[in-house]
Formats: sequence, structure tokens, C-alpha cells
Amino acid sequence: MINKIHRSNCLEVLKTKELIEQMQNISIVQLKKRICGEQIGKGLYRNVYVLKQNPNYVVKIEGDLTTTQFANVTEWRNYINNKEWKWFEQWLAPCVMINETGQVLIQRRIEHKRRKDYPKYIPVMFTDLKLKNFGWIGDRFVCCDYSFIPFYIITAGKSKMKYAKWWN
Repeated sequence: MINKIHRSNCLEVLKTKELIEQMQNISIVQLKKRICGEQIGKGLYRNVYVLKQNPNYVVKIEGDLTTTQFANVTEWRNYINNKEWKWFEQWLAPCVMINETGQVLIQRRIEHKRRKDYPKYIPVMFTDLKLKNFGWIGDRFVCCDYSFIPFYIITAGKSKMKYAKWWN
């Protein structure tokens, strides 16, 4: 059951009150029927769906919390902890909402382009350089899967860049 929703300050055009009402006090199965559109991604810990209410956003649902990976919670914390660091925040797809259990995360949707359009250098904080983990929001290149950024790299990395070795 979803009892409480946490929001960041970048809600743009989402009808926040309506969306929160749709997400509260229902099971994950009911939530998927209510707010999730087409499934557009699947990873080890999470499935990704288009948000029915606004296709510029995605819903990430963590399937099995007993794995103790808490990828949604970690991604939410990484965004909240780094959004004031403007140099790094510009590289992150904004997270806009998470439920109390951390099982459901809403994030700005990215668009994928050709591999040759990907930058040659990226911040050292990014360690999983799978092409699908990155894309564009307008003209801005961002990462959409940054739940496992090692903290020591964030604190030590400052504004360092590295050569990107992209993979499928």
C-alpha cells in the first residue's frame, strides 16, 4: 500500500495532486493499472513504464524489495543530494516523486539518439556506461539510471571528467 508520497521541486506540468491521489492506498498491481502505460524498460531490479498522465515522465517500479538493492531509493537520494551541485545536477534526469516504500519512482523521461551523438567525456561518477542508461532531455545529455553511483566517487570526483567507453 502507498501511504505517503515524497516530491522534489521539479514537477513541471504534472498534475501533482491528482497523481498523488491516484497513487495512495492501493497495491502495486492497482497502481500499475492506474498510472502506468507501455513498458519501455526492464532491468535487474526495476521495470520502467511511460506515465499515462504525461508521456514526458516514466514510472520505475522496483519488483522485489527483498533483494535489498533499493535502487529507487538510492536514485532518489542521489538526485536530492546532488541537485544543488549545479555542475553535476545538469547530468541527471530529474526524479520528481517517490512513494513511502521506495518501490515507485517517477522520473523525467529521456530520449535516445545515435551512439555517435553521445559525448566523449562524462563525469567520473558514472560507472555503468550502458547506452540505455543515458539520453537527452531536449538538448541536455543526462543519465537516467544513477542508483549505483559510489558515494566516495561523488565526494572525491568534484568536477572531473573521464573518457566514456559506451557499451550495449
